[in-house]
Amino acid sequence: MTAETSRSAFDCSRRDDTLLWLMPVRREPADMEHTFSTEEIEQYQYVPVNSAQAYRDRMFFLLEEVNRVMDARDDLDRLIGNNPRSRMYDNHRNHAAFMATVFALNNYGMLLSVVPWVYRAYASQGFSYDYFPVHLRAWQKVLEENLPPDDAAPLKGIYGRLIASHETFIALSRETTFLEIPAGNSRREEATVRFLEAVLRGDSATSLTISSEQVAGAADLEDFYQWVVRPTMYRVGEMWERGEISVAKEHLASAVVNRILAAHYLDFVMKSDPTRGTVIVAASANEFHEIGARMVASAFELDGWNVEFLGADTPVEDLLEMVAEKRPFVLAVSATMPFNIEHVSRIIERVRALPVWVRPKIMIGGLAFRHLSDPSGLLGANGYAGDCAQAVDLVRKWSGEVIE
Repeated sequence: MTAETSRSAFDCSRRDDTLLWLMPVRREPADMEHTFSTEEIEQYQYVPVNSAQAYRDRMFFLLEEVNRVMDARDDLDRLIGNNPRSRMYDNHRNHAAFMATVFALNNYGMLLSVVPWVYRAYASQGFSYDYFPVHLRAWQKVLEENLPPDDAAPLKGIYGRLIASHETFIALSRETTFLEIPAGNSRREEATVRFLEAVLRGDSATSLTISSEQVAGAADLEDFYQWVVRPTMYRVGEMWERGEISVAKEHLASAVVNRILAAHYLDFVMKSDPTRGTVIVAASANEFHEIGARMVASAFELDGWNVEFLGADTPVEDLLEMVAEKRPFVLAVSATMPFNIEHVSRIIERVRALPVWVRPKIMIGGLAFRHLSDPSGLLGANGYAGDCAQAVDLVRKWSGEVIE
């Protein structure tokens, strides 16, 4: 997944607290809302801490071994639909990081919700459905050969359950429909159609003209991002997922949207004067979705905070260096893709190890956490914000303000 969308709530409206402050570009598929029964989830047995740690400790070695096993197959080109092998390697790397998180949290509802999307996304790019059980069996083989039996057995069991559910995942991936986004009103709907056409063409000038028609001042920013930018980017992602546009065109659309956000930032957000402390906002390492985090950063800035927005794919060491230099009151870290929860967890571990006089409050947010009942508690953060309004309110609460 490469492009993005976000919840836009510059005035921190409470009218829609179900939207997440860092969301992926493509429309949210209905399978992400599918609730698996307790019986289905309980078929995935608890993985002991030692097994989860063994997987995490040797993850990169195991990953290379899985790549080697897959590369040795005579039928690999058929399995991956003659795609470049780098695309398969990307999936394997993301799979390993995601499974490390699943094993550490023992959260199999999250696993079952994500797998159908993976089937659909890669099948739309030409991968055969036969690829998925072959890939999973490669993991079973590598785990058996490279981990102690007591550590490997529970992990292999989880992979076995995934393989046994192959036909179910195929059915879910094919039957999924996409959630509709309310049009708001006919004027916004017409603007959204025009904006989509412009960003897909890479036409920044027309995109800016359309946005300027919708945004006369800071008070209009929320509606524009909510009713124009968000559905536009969802549609772009859906088009990519269905193979209607290339990755390059998806990137082009995101780049145009970022230019529009920058223009409105200069016109309306940058003029606000900071009256509070410092907040650092960043997407985790390997997280390339940043539009939502950018919105949250702007919301903090409009609320009077001095904001350091670091953007996408922030390396842990660089982030820690910035924390030491800026001494922020809050560090807000976002992740959209579930396989990046592992990176967020590592950031939290490192920040919590800092001396207390340097250590900021840690806020997490993003679509990656939506299947966790208590994201901050599980990962050790100070709090979780599901949208821009919640993020602003949480920081105000931490600073001792009374929230109306």
